[in-house]
Amino acid sequence: MRGRKRAVCALLAALMLAAAPMPPARAALPGSMMQLAEVLGAVHHLRTLCGTNEGPLWRNKMIEMMGVADPSETERQQLIQRFNDAYHRYRNSYQTCTSTAAGQADKLMQDGQRLADELASGGYGR
Repeated sequence: MRGRKRAVCALLAALMLAAAPMPPARAALPGSMMQLAEVLGAVHHLRTLCGTNEGPLWRNKMIEMMGVADPSETERQQLIQRFNDAYHRYRNSYQTCTSTAAGQADKLMQDGQRLADELASGGYGR
């Protein structure tokens, strides 16, 4: 009898757990955050190339963004990959600071500001 009572209790507990609502799935990071990672990677190269002496500022901004976003491990890897891909793409395209490179850096910084503003208005901190 005791064994049967335990089995019924275990079954009831399992049914209660199965019926409990699942917590909502965490929403995926917005695409604009992936774009911002690319902008940060490109700006990191171009601003260094053009002698702004900002050191790791843009890399640190990337780290700060990931801290605020709290991405899953997969999303974290995707953000890092986007940053690194953009960095290397711009490094291959611009080996010296030209007016074109400086102009591209300025344009990217404007794009980055726009993306950061969109993310902030969507609930992500800065």
